[in-house]
Formats: sequence, structure tokens, C-alpha cells
Amino acid sequence: MTRKLSGILLGVFFVFALTTRATSAQTIEEAQSPPSVINHVIASNIKSDNDDKNKKDDKSGKATPSTEELQAQLKAQQQELDAVKEQVKRLEAMMTAMIPKSTTTAEVPSDTKAIPKDPNEPVRISEYLAAKRAETENLAAKRAEAKARATDDTPRELLPDIGQIGAEVNLLVGGAQNPYRSKAGFFGGGSINLPLRRVPGGKLSYEIMVTLQKSKTDIQVTSPVFALVNSALNRELGNPPSVNNLFGPLPITNPAEERSTVLTVVPAALKYTVTSLDRIRIRPYVVVGLGTYVSLSTQNLKQFDANRFVAIPSVAALLNRLLQGPLIGGLAPAAPELRDRGIGQGQGDIRFGLNFGGGVEFRVTRRTSFGIDYRVNKIEGRNSTYSTLAFKQGFHF
Repeated sequence: MTRKLSGILLGVFFVFALTTRATSAQTIEEAQSPPSVINHVIASNIKSDNDDKNKKDDKSGKATPSTEELQAQLKAQQQELDAVKEQVKRLEAMMTAMIPKSTTTAEVPSDTKAIPKDPNEPVRISEYLAAKRAETENLAAKRAEAKARATDDTPRELLPDIGQIGAEVNLLVGGAQNPYRSKAGFFGGGSINLPLRRVPGGKLSYEIMVTLQKSKTDIQVTSPVFALVNSALNRELGNPPSVNNLFGPLPITNPAEERSTVLTVVPAALKYTVTSLDRIRIRPYVVVGLGTYVSLSTQNLKQFDANRFVAIPSVAALLNRLLQGPLIGGLAPAAPELRDRGIGQGQGDIRFGLNFGGGVEFRVTRRTSFGIDYRVNKIEGRNSTYSTLAFKQGFHF
């Protein structure tokens, strides 16, 4: 009996040693073996466990499973393992389809790891969700900003700060062909241009211009007032009534110098400026607008002196007092009292017209330029069209 018990214990120890050694070998081979070897090892472990169980069952008196039953169990476990592998493959395929290939590490926040560049490399779900969350937040911020701009009722200021807004102020100095057959004269003024919008090839601006021009013209004027004075003088001198009394002793036609002033106000004009040549610092432009023209003129007698025609000094002095000075409408001067006060004299009117022309600007610096400006003014009435040519100094802001 003792010998039998010793033999059984020795057999159990031998089986345990073999099982432990086989398990260690299998553990090392599992990390470097293909799936077929792993399956073989799993089957070997299952068989060893079954052998141990059979021995225990033999000892306890239970029946040992047959070889067919063990193979059936091994086949069932192999099917379960294959099903798990198939599910893993499907999950990897689903994750690869969900993650776009164009996803880059730039879309991932700094607190997350970069998404691998290889699209076939597995991607962690947490990294993908972090990238999508950052993209969604960025899109939501852009939509909120666009909505705030659309609902903002704050009026826009012309100069929110001191910077370049495309506006321009110009000073004009030059010459003018004056209307009404007057001689050429001096021309000066200024304009301001405010940008409206960009257009193909350039920009469109709103222009306001105010100019003033003066001229002097030598003319001959015939005054009916002088004819009436001659009639009164001839009656006092005792000359018989006659039509000829209207023409002497004072001449009714006298040389005079006409002084003409024209104020031009163009309150509404559109200016198109070509900006495609900015690389060579040149900007041609054309402009057209509606203008208001205020003209004022006087005629100053050059050689009138009553002492040359009237022998009575007191009468000659009175005539010089009354008739010398700027004539209004070429007829008669203003009252001496008004002239003594310095009140402006002359004949004037207001007319409407069309102002159009163009020019070219040469940009010197970011804020200054110079150029040439040419304008044509078409005023209502006869002999009213005239043109101007001026040097222009521009200041940009």
C-alpha cells in the first residue's frame, strides 16, 4: 500500500513538472508565434488540462472523456476565437472609414497627441474625437462672429482711427478760359474725394470741388445814361433840342476794363480712378458732375474825365463824381455813398451746368501726390462754355 501511494505521488509530481515546463515554453512562444502556433499551444494546454482532469477523475472513480469529445471542445473554442478575430477586423474597418484621410495634426489641439499620418495605421478614438471637437468649436465661433456682424446696428464712422481710407484732398492752381468771351485768367480752388467702392480696374469716388477764377478784358461800352446826361447838359447850355445832343459833349461809348469773377461749386461728381498702374505710381482718372456757377462782372472806365469835355470846372467835378467808377451792367456806376463804404459792385447771376474732365496723378509718397487736372464746364446760355487746366497737389488719408 505504501509503495502504491509513493508511486502515485511520484507520478503526480512528474506530471506537474511537465505541465509547468510546457506552460512556460508556450508563454515565450506566444509573443513570437503566428496565429496557427498560438492555436496549437492553446490546444496543447487544453489537452494537458484534460489529462490532469482525467487522472483526477481516474483517482476519484469518474469516467475519462473520449478523444472525440476533446476534439469537439477544441473545435468549439477555435470557432469562438475565429469569431472574436472577425469582430476585431470589422471594428478596425469601421474606424478607418470614419476617420477621413485629410485629417492632419494641425486640427488636433495642443493637449492631444498627433493623429498618425499613415491612413492605414490605427487611430485612437479619443484623438479623433478631440480633433472633431476642435473643428466643431472653430466652426461655431465663426458662425457666431458672422451673426454678430449681421445684427450689429452700430453706425460706421468715416475715420474710426487715423489711417488710410482712400480719401484725398487736392489743391488746384492754374489758368482758365473764362466764359462770355472773356480773356484767360487765374484759376484756383480745391476738391475732396471720398471713396465709394471698388470697381473693375480701379475705384469709384465721390468728389466735391470749389474753384474761383478771375480775368480782365479790355472792351468798349456804350452807356445810355451818358446820353441822358448829354441831353440835360445841352439844355442847360442853351443848345437847341436835337438828336445830336445825345452824343455830346460827353462820349457815350468809352473804353473800359471788364473784371470778371466766376465761382464754381460742384457739389456732386463721380470720379473713376485707375489703380492697376499703382506699381509705377501713376493713377489716371476721369470725372463728371453737376455744377453751380456764380458770375460777377464790372466795367471800369479807363480814360473818362469830364474836364476834357466841359469847360465849367464845377460842373465837370460833379460829373466826375457821379460817372467815374465801376459801371454796373455797363450803364452807370453805383451811388458814391455805396462806393465810399466799400460795398461790392457789379452785375451777376447764378447758372447751372455740367463739369467733366480728367487728369493724372503721380504718387510721391504714401500720403502725397501731384498731377495735372483738366476740366470742361458747360453752362446754360450763350458763350458760356470754358475750360480750366491746373496743377494739382494731393494729400491722401
